[in-house]
Amino acid sequence: MITICPRCNQRITMEPNTVDFVHECNSGNPTLDNEDVAVIGTWEDYTGSGTKSNALLQGAENELFGSRAAIEGEDVEEQTRRGARSSTHRQRQHLEFIKVEGGKE
Repeated sequence: MITICPRCNQRITMEPNTVDFVHECNSGNPTLDNEDVAVIGTWEDYTGSGTKSNALLQGAENELFGSRAAIEGEDVEEQTRRGARSSTHRQRQHLEFIKVEGGKE
């Protein structure tokens, strides 16, 4: 049985009567293959564990928060490829859950 990942458009081959499948996106495009996850303190998941060094800035939307430049609308925050703030988010491999239509339930 062959299906296509809706996120990265890769073909996936699986056994007949498969009901669901978890696919690790690997299209070669880092924007599609990864996802942004908000970091609050230390973290641990299937990609490992760690912490962000700037925990005090996690609630701030702008590095210039509280300064005159922020009041005037300046924003110099670095972003990931998907547009999330890199000071408060980390990247990890995206796993796409695919429910197979023809699978036996």
